[in-house]
Amino acid sequence: MDNEEESPITTQNRIYKFSDLLCIFPFGRTKLLRLCKDGTLPVIKVGKTYITNQELLDRWFIENEGHEIL
Repeated sequence: MDNEEESPITTQNRIYKFSDLLCIFPFGRTKLLRLCKDGTLPVIKVGKTYITNQELLDRWFIENEGHEIL
C-alpha cells in the first residue's frame, strides 16, 4: 500500500510567472517589472523571470488595500 499521496494543485499553491502577472495586474510590462525589481510585489527572481503564488498575492493585496502604489 502506497502511503504517499500527491497533493492537488490548488489556486493557493499555483505558481504565477511574470507573464501571468501581466494578465492579473491592470498596468503595463514596464511598471510591473519595476514593481518586481524594487521589491514592491512579493516575487522571487528565478533566472531572468519573476514568480510568486496566489497566497502571497492575496496577502499583498490585503496589506496594501487603500494605499497608493506608484
